[in-house]
This record gives sequence, structure tokens and C-alpha cells, in this order.
Amino acid sequence: MEPRMQLPSFELLQAVTLWLARAKAHTRARHQALQLKTMSERELRDLGIGSSEIPALLNAAEDVRRES
Repeated sequence: MEPRMQLPSFELLQAVTLWLARAKAHTRARHQALQLKTMSERELRDLGIGSSEIPALLNAAEDVRRES
């Protein structure tokens, strides 16, 4: 008799799905941070922020992601 292949448990599928979602969110956040860091002072002023505020904004966004 051949061995039967078992399906992964629901908890494992949930864990993998959560990990993939977090990885995607992290990649998106890194991309957005890079975009902010490469903007000129004028572009940042158009958004209502200064270059000195970028680190605080990125830290606040990271805190929000950790809470969710």
C-alpha cells in the first residue's frame, strides 16, 4: 500500500498566509520609504512635510504596522 499524502493543517496555512501578508507589507513599506527619501525638498513641501520629518513618519508607520 502506498503512503497517503496528508494535507497541511489549517493552522499551518493560516501561518503561511500571515507570513506572506507581512512580507508583502514590509516590502511595500520599504518601497514607500525609499520614495520619500528620494523626493526633493519642494516635492516634500507639496506634501506638507519636511525632510527632517521623514524618520519620525517612518517610525510611526512601523509602530502602526506592529500593532496590527
